[in-house]
Amino acid sequence: MKFIVVMVGTTIPISKEFHDWLKGKGKKGESYEDVIKRLIKPEFLNELEGSQATEEADNA
Repeated sequence: MKFIVVMVGTTIPISKEFHDWLKGKGKKGESYEDVIKRLIKPEFLNELEGSQATEEADNA
């Protein structure tokens, strides 16, 4: 069985296992979008910091 996550004009099919995992990571009243943003935030910040360090090295 597949679940579908719908985000403003975008549909992403996901497995039941991932849906259940994502649901388990959520807090009461939190949307799936909020959960996903919260979970990827540390990764995004690490990636952003890495790209800024590369730019600074290129400009030196």
